Amino acid sequence: MSSSNEKIKEILRENGLKSTMTRVALYQSLEKWSKPASHSDLVEDLGQGYGDQATIYRNLLAFADKGLTRIVSNIGGIARYELIREGDEKQHIHPHFVCGECGEVSCLPKTTVISQLDEQWSGLLKEAQLQFVGRCFECRD
Repeated sequence: MSSSNEKIKEILRENGLKSTMTRVALYQSLEKWSKPASHSDLVEDLGQGYGDQATIYRNLLAFADKGLTRIVSNIGGIARYELIREGDEKQHIHPHFVCGECGEVSCLPKTTVISQLDEQWSGLLKEAQLQFVGRCFECRD
């Protein structure tokens, strides 16, 4: 579900960002994706009229800095971004599946993973990324 322009402008202002046309469009683009999107995906989705590639990249970094997005994968040196939706906990962790052949990144359904973290490290943990790497359905066939 896509938020209204006014709601997005409010979210941006609440997070200390000016509500520019590019930022509103970028936020709407991120909302549409059902899986993490790369910078290239977003540039292609936005098309002309919302700034050049560098402008979109700088805005992605600003969103991440303000906690509006998070980078969920850096497989192959390509950062993939996910919008932190209203109501999500800032440190909400869910697993992602990464295809080792084509690089496609998908959100996995709820998965239980049991891991123990040494106490000395648990207080230092800021965030975590959980990725499973394999071959997607298209590459498998």
